[in-house]
Amino acid sequence: MKAANGLKKTKPAILRGEQLDASKALKYAWWFENFRNQLRKGVYRFSYFKKEGGIREARGTLCADLIPKENMPKSGMDPDAVDPVSTFRYYDLDAAGWRSFRLDNFIGFVSKAS
Repeated sequence: MKAANGLKKTKPAILRGEQLDASKALKYAWWFENFRNQLRKGVYRFSYFKKEGGIREARGTLCADLIPKENMPKSGMDPDAVDPVSTFRYYDLDAAGWRSFRLDNFIGFVSKAS
């Protein structure tokens, strides 16, 4: 895993069964908020465990300029509205649609993509 554009090399561990103290919880919250901010600026590769099993290697963004107009959220809909505490929502450029995953299924950030 390598970091890009201000994302630290810290990779959140898969959180299943891990007891989080306040310090770790804040660290993970900061990391995901930073990652969300980076996605608002460009395209990144990352991976997570899918709900049905298996691993999704995604190329996603939250940058409005890179999302087709017809796929933009309707007026008043916020991509962060899906339980931003435990769920991460992004636009998948390969699948041409919105996807989300539970934060505890996150595997890692790979790199900035083109």
